[in-house]
This record gives sequence, structure tokens and C-alpha cells, in this order.
Amino acid sequence: MKNWIKAGIFTPQDPREWVRKKTTREILEREKELIKRLSKKGVEVIKGGEKLPEEDQVAWNTKLVFRHIDYLVKNKIDVLIVNEAAWTFPYDTIDAIKYYGERIGKPPKVLMFSHMERSVPGLVAGMAIEGGLKRIGYSCYMVYGLPEESGVIDEIVGVLRFLKGRIEAEKKVMEVLKKLPKQKYIAFGGMSLKMPTTTADVDQWQKIFKVSYDALDQSVILERAWKLVEWKGKPGESEYRIIDQRVKNAKKYILEEGHGKVDFSRPKLRGPEKLVYQLSLFYAVYDICKERNCTFAGIKCQDELSARECTACIPTAFLNNDVGPDGKRKKIIPTACENDMDSALTQLLLHLLSGRPAGFGDFRDVRDGILYIINCGQHPPYFFGKPDEEPEKKLDRVEYLGQEIYYLAGGSAVRGRTPAGQIMTVARLGRDNLRYKMVALPIETIEVKKDEHEMYDYSWPIIKGRIPISEKELVEMWPCNHLAFTYGDYTPHLVELCEHLNIGYTIYDREGRKYYRPP
Repeated sequence: MKNWIKAGIFTPQDPREWVRKKTTREILEREKELIKRLSKKGVEVIKGGEKLPEEDQVAWNTKLVFRHIDYLVKNKIDVLIVNEAAWTFPYDTIDAIKYYGERIGKPPKVLMFSHMERSVPGLVAGMAIEGGLKRIGYSCYMVYGLPEESGVIDEIVGVLRFLKGRIEAEKKVMEVLKKLPKQKYIAFGGMSLKMPTTTADVDQWQKIFKVSYDALDQSVILERAWKLVEWKGKPGESEYRIIDQRVKNAKKYILEEGHGKVDFSRPKLRGPEKLVYQLSLFYAVYDICKERNCTFAGIKCQDELSARECTACIPTAFLNNDVGPDGKRKKIIPTACENDMDSALTQLLLHLLSGRPAGFGDFRDVRDGILYIINCGQHPPYFFGKPDEEPEKKLDRVEYLGQEIYYLAGGSAVRGRTPAGQIMTVARLGRDNLRYKMVALPIETIEVKKDEHEMYDYSWPIIKGRIPISEKELVEMWPCNHLAFTYGDYTPHLVELCEHLNIGYTIYDREGRKYYRPP
């Protein structure tokens, strides 16, 4: 098998002379067995103690710790495998990992293998080391067992493939980090529906993520929208004359050319007036963002807009989208409902990593291994088809229909169903005791049938995805009721990004392996 990754093996040893005399040869035999089995899986393995006398082939003192790591760095390894084949002194391994990170000048990619058998306390050493690393904010994935046991080498290889994904993500992550100081959030309104998890400390944002901040009242959206459409009476409920050509084009594209299905049968959308009003709000927000150089946004919506004017579903759906309601290409502006700041920031990160739209959704339901993402009336139409489908086909699938009972002023929802067989990343920044962390996992979408809308809220879009972990784990780790999503598996990218941002994370891969760093 052709080699696909270069791993450095660091094998420590107990420094006590009487222990070394009895265990060194046995430890080297275990190391040899591990290397042999990894080599058969296409892993090129470099020994830290290569070419040294037998006793020094395992790092039993601080001088050897540094010497082994220097040798591995010189050989340009991709990842470090710590081989805990017996009881060792934990500080030596912690020093090795810290020194390795300093030598390569970036977050180290480390896997620790702890030999677990009754006569050898390798797992004891591994757990002591893992605990010590967590105390100082280092991440390390531990696999335990014996190389010859069924599934153990496959588990190590699975983790190495994820670490390889992090290596491949490095270039893109560094590009994103360079872009972050040029990003600016604009908040339209304040806290929605008394949800504390929608707010953020903008000073903390600047310090950690380097992003800037701006804020306007939602009334500014209305004032701008009223310049685009002239109303004889109450906006959204009276006769109108469209002034702005873009609003005219969007209305024509949807209502006259039939791109999308419009339903005026529900109480919250009886005619085109509310739809036109919502279109004017979209262009108003889009223009404000452009003028103020804002690259991501949040709209409070509830209750001032949704109770008195109309919902912000069309603005939010199309700000997030790659094409506008007129079918023309546009700049993607990641935008969260309910002015959810950390969701919007998560959407921004996913967008910058992927170059694609990143949506906002509610963590609505999880049962039988399936997560249901059902937002209150907006998913970007980009997700109503496969990533490589023509945008026009996706817009043709949009269902514009009256909103649910929660929104007194009414308006149109943007309903659709995400197709099956797509890998998506679902993620959310959150805070534990005011310290930031990222949670994320990949899902594989499954078919949504049209009659499933009847089981939830009829006018709302649905994404269904199979999760790689238990429902209990997912609910317990998620920091709030909201999430961000995009097509593709960007979990290795998010781990690498969090390492560079120096924030915590709990991120699962497709096989349900948990990658963790304390907040």
C-alpha cells in the first residue's frame, strides 16, 4: 500500500533504572508490533529513537525527550503518535507534546496510543497524560487496546485520516484567519424573545475572532424599504407602486415568471402585498450592508417586525443565498434570525471555509438517530437542491406561503426540503462560563416527504440528517437551540480553526469519534 501519511512515534519510558532494565526490551517489542501493523495500512512511521543505543531508543529522561522530538521534526512528520507501552512519567510526554508544538510553530496533531492489558499499566499512563493535557488546554486523541486486537489499528487509522484532513485544511484555515479582521457584523435590533444565547460580548469577539461590530435599529430597515416601494396606506396591506427596479424584477421573477410556488390561501399571506414588502426589506438590508461594509448580520425580527410589519424570512433567506429573489448572482451575507450573534459568526466561519452559503436553523427534534432542522420560515434556497445544481432549479422549488400563528403581521415563509444523500456540517459557537467553544458534527441528509410539514409547522422548511452519535450526546453537548449548517464535511477545518483561535471544541467525525479541547 502506498504511504499516505508520515507519523512520528514517540515512546517514553519510566526513568527508574531498575524498571528500565526489566521493561525496555518489552516496550520496544510493543513499539515494533505497532509500527509493523501501521506500515501495512500505508502509514510511514519514523521512530524518535532511531539509530540510538537500545536503552535510549525509548525516552527515559528529559534530554532524550527533546532529542527524540528533534529527530522527528527533522524528518518532517505529519503527526505525532505517543506510544504509551507501559507506565511512564506523565510530565515527560506532556513536555514532548509541548516541545513538538513549539518546534513546528503551529498546533500539534497528536494521537496517543495506550497499551491496555492486565499486566501493563499503559492505560494508566495514558489517562494521567490526557488529564494533564486537558488542564493546560491541549488536545490529544487517545486510542487504547493492543495492536493485535480486532479494530484497534483501524481505529488508529481512522483518527490519522481525520488528522490528515486537518493537515489538508491548514491552508484554507490560515486564509480564513487572515480574512477575519476585515469582517464586520451588523445587528438590526436587540435581543429577540429573551434568548440569552443570542447575545455576545463584542469586545470578546474582537479579542478572539478579530471581527468588528455595528448596530442599527430595525426601523432603519423600514425607512430604507419605504423608499423602494410607495404605499398608499399601511405598508404590506395597501395598494403600492414599486420604485426600485430590483424589487420589480424580483416580483416579476416569482409571481409572473413562476420561479417558485406562491400560495395565497393561508391567513398570513392573502395577496402579493406582504411579499412585495418583504422583498423591499431584503434589498434595504442588502444595501445597508454594502454601504457600511458589513459582511455578516443578524435581524431581530420578533416581535417588532413580525408583529407590526411582516416577518424577515425573505430577507434572511436571500441574504444567506448565492442568488437573489430575482435569480441573479449576489454576494453571500451570512445572516441569523433573531439577531443570534454567535450563530451568525458560526455561519460566517462556515461560509469562509466553504465558499458556499451557510444557513441558520432551529435544533427542532432528534429521534431514531435523525436530527430535524426546522427553522421558523427561512432556509437559503441553495439548500433546496444539491450543491452543484443550477440556482434557477432551486428557486423553482421554493414554496412561498403564509406564516404560522406566532407572527401577527404575517408574511411569506420560504419553504423547501433539502435532498437526501448530502453530507452537511452542523455547527455552533457557544460559551461555557463565558469561555468560547465550538460544537460540530457531520450529518448525512435523508429524504423529506412533503407531508412531513404537517407534523411540525406547515410553512417551515425542513432538513433531516442522520447523526453519527446518540441523541443524548447531541442534545447534551449543544449549547443552545440554534445551529448553522453548510454542505460538505468541514469538521477537520473547524478543529484546526479552533486550535489557531485558542478556543475549546467538542467535534465529532463521521464515525462518531469525539475530538475535544477544553474551553
